[in-house]
Amino acid sequence: MKEYQYLIGKIIVAMAIIVAAIIIAQAIGGAGESIRSGLFQLGNALR
Repeated sequence: MKEYQYLIGKIIVAMAIIVAAIIIAQAIGGAGESIRSGLFQLGNALR
């Protein structure tokens, strides 16, 4: 395999890892927002 092909492959893998990390971070943020909303509603229901 040529050196540039190896480099291009590494760049593609790195970009895929970055995209996956962004998607996971957004999912975690969304889950946190859902938990916060649920706790807020629970607090209001207990009043």
